[in-house]
Amino acid sequence: MPADLPLVDSSGRPVRLGDTFGDRPVLLALGYYRCAQLCGLLMHGLLEALHDSGLPRGAYRIVRVSIDPADTPAAAQAARQANLAYADALEGGRAPDAPLDLRLLTGTEPALRSLAQALGWRYRRAGAADGPQEGYAHPAVVAVLTPAGRVSHYLPGVRFDPAELRLAVAAAGEGRIGGVSDRLALLCAHLDATLGRHSAAVMQAARAVGLLTALALLALVARLARPGRKAR
Repeated sequence: MPADLPLVDSSGRPVRLGDTFGDRPVLLALGYYRCAQLCGLLMHGLLEALHDSGLPRGAYRIVRVSIDPADTPAAAQAARQANLAYADALEGGRAPDAPLDLRLLTGTEPALRSLAQALGWRYRRAGAADGPQEGYAHPAVVAVLTPAGRVSHYLPGVRFDPAELRLAVAAAGEGRIGGVSDRLALLCAHLDATLGRHSAAVMQAARAVGLLTALALLALVARLARPGRKAR
């Protein structure tokens, strides 16, 4: 990803995209802060899956970037506070292990277009065919970046499997995140490059082993049941 891309944070300070890289994997989501449906659903789904994954908050960073150049730092700040409140509500009154590292950014039209192009994320202004609402038509996807700012893979949709998300963050961190079980899961999982997701290769292997075992037992039973063989 373009580390030198100029953006603005929710406090109105100029930053570069690379300022969000460095010490942990990044969960990058593009959208716009006036979006009343898809973007909010995606963020709620992401926060819920992160909570259910058991990952400590210090294991990742969430970065949202508005594709609407009309969005202001004030709009970013309002969206940030709403996201933080939702994340804290998921804790059910329990004190979280750490503050949520959530950064909401805005930018100019050229910078935002450059970011979307680098991510392979296409969007356009919504037209009459998209309904009466004004805004943007865009995909729902979270990009998982390595600490160096390289795209590890993509998680499409607005609801995410907590185990898959945990595995994605561990993979982006090159296995340094999580415990032994996460590293074993990485060894057993297979990355589908076309989908950008890990498939349950270990489950497929277990099914194959189970089938072979069943066939072997059937062959043994058939052999023992042949006429003329003494029962044991």
